Amino acid sequence: MQKSFEIQIDGDAYEVPEKELTANQILALAGLAPDEYYLTEIKGHHTESYEGKGGEEVHLHPGSKFVSSYTGATPVSDGQSADAMLTGAKLFAAQLRTAGFEVTELGDEHITFPYAVRAGSHAGLTITMGLVVPPDFPLTPATGPHINYILHPNQAGGEHPTGGIHNSSEHSKHFGTGWQYWSRPFQTWQNGSRTAGRYMAFINGLWSTQ
Repeated sequence: MQKSFEIQIDGDAYEVPEKELTANQILALAGLAPDEYYLTEIKGHHTESYEGKGGEEVHLHPGSKFVSSYTGATPVSDGQSADAMLTGAKLFAAQLRTAGFEVTELGDEHITFPYAVRAGSHAGLTITMGLVVPPDFPLTPATGPHINYILHPNQAGGEHPTGGIHNSSEHSKHFGTGWQYWSRPFQTWQNGSRTAGRYMAFINGLWSTQ
């Protein structure tokens, strides 16, 4: 008889009886609706997204780590999305609030919100995150992120996780001393849903691979 073992979803442990479950079944273990969330597996310094692949089987082993990502779905009334007329930072902020974030709009397309790291070596850390959202969002994703935490020394060159880190004051009107800017272009933005929820999944991946 096959023994059950534990995996992690958003930092919490769940017992699984099988070595293979679909991404949607894994979400269900954590009580998350597949039509509102998708799953990302953390594999060391790499991630594998199951966005749009909820029926795909995932090979599990003891200690497998996953994070869930809210899709950014918004309430619909009278046949029209509540934020259908918004763009830029206001649209991004509205979608984050729908996902449960407490967002402050600073003007000049800048927003901030508390962010709790859910996976990776810094899991449990809570910081303030800042984003500069282009006026044409969702066509173009946010640039950043900016964080009010000195995680690594500034280094213009190199790769994630320690490269491409700058003083925020060089890239922002509102984030100065004590803030770092991570230059992390979202290269595949045009290939999927262009929502704040998907952008935050990208951010979760960055932290998970620290």
